[in-house]
Amino acid sequence: MNEKWHVMRTIPGKESEAVALMESKINRALWQDCRILKKQQLFRTQGRYLLSRKDMFPGYIFVRTEFPDELRDELRKARQFPQLVGSQMEELVPVEKDDLLFLEKVCGKELTHDMRLSTVQVDEAGLVRSASGALKSYVGRITRQRLRHRYVTAEVPLFNRRENVLFGIRMDGDPV
Repeated sequence: MNEKWHVMRTIPGKESEAVALMESKINRALWQDCRILKKQQLFRTQGRYLLSRKDMFPGYIFVRTEFPDELRDELRKARQFPQLVGSQMEELVPVEKDDLLFLEKVCGKELTHDMRLSTVQVDEAGLVRSASGALKSYVGRITRQRLRHRYVTAEVPLFNRRENVLFGIRMDGDPV
């Protein structure tokens, strides 16, 4: 079996509709799994932090297939279907090995888990100095931090460029 993860683009906010369309219209023999990657994030309401789930990459769907060309042809026939990512917009774009390692690290081997919150420690100046979880390897690459809103963004090499990935964080004393 030579199945591999590929990425497709759709309208942000319409990912679930695109997955449902794929499940109902595209021959299941052409693909094994279809995922919308999620992350955990805290949000503040009435002075309390609550846990929520958000799309990790809004507008993107991950599909595992060993028949990318045949799947591409079927997707073209389904006029309502989302656009494909790529320079020519004609190919399913394979997820590269290094990108897959990152995705598996934060979402599990089958990409089924949410990227969990990272616990951070800050210094006297309020800057994140260390973290556990998914953010641990990227503390030195933080590009923006919003401690009150419980997230940071860090520059992560993904998809042949540097992506600013939003990491949900928690601090010592947070209830979750």
